[in-house]
Amino acid sequence: MLAAWGMNIVKANAFSNEAGTVVDTLFFTDRFRTLELNLSEWERFKRSVSEVLLGEADLERMLRDRQRSEKGTIAKVKVETKIEFDDSCSSTSTLVQVIAQDRPRLLHRIASCLSDQKCNIEIALIDTEGQMAIDTFYLTSGGKKLSAIHCEAVEKSLVEELRAE
Repeated sequence: MLAAWGMNIVKANAFSNEAGTVVDTLFFTDRFRTLELNLSEWERFKRSVSEVLLGEADLERMLRDRQRSEKGTIAKVKVETKIEFDDSCSSTSTLVQVIAQDRPRLLHRIASCLSDQKCNIEIALIDTEGQMAIDTFYLTSGGKKLSAIHCEAVEKSLVEELRAE
């Protein structure tokens, strides 16, 4: 939703508990200063966030419209995609770190890919440094760490997803 408004997530934290409560904290920049220069847009922005969260807005259409308007934008720095797993840093989760070229919808694409691979994101730590996204996820599947075979499948899926444009 933020990408549809031209916003750029620079940092985020997400946590969930066993009761199913999820707390997401997003820090974003307003590249075009839309909200700063048009204070009246704040209400429309808040309404848009609410409509997306309630499933009342067509998020895919919003994102397609934004992508069309930004076609042809060339990244100033090229970042090679790296995907690394660590099974020893947590007793209950498998850590995966994704370093990639920052671009609109990147976080959505990664999270959707993890979901498609039947991974539960226990904790997400998102950071953006210039053109480089550094996204770290603590994952479980069926309440347990990911097996080596599952990690291979997740890595293959992420590589394919991040290669596609």
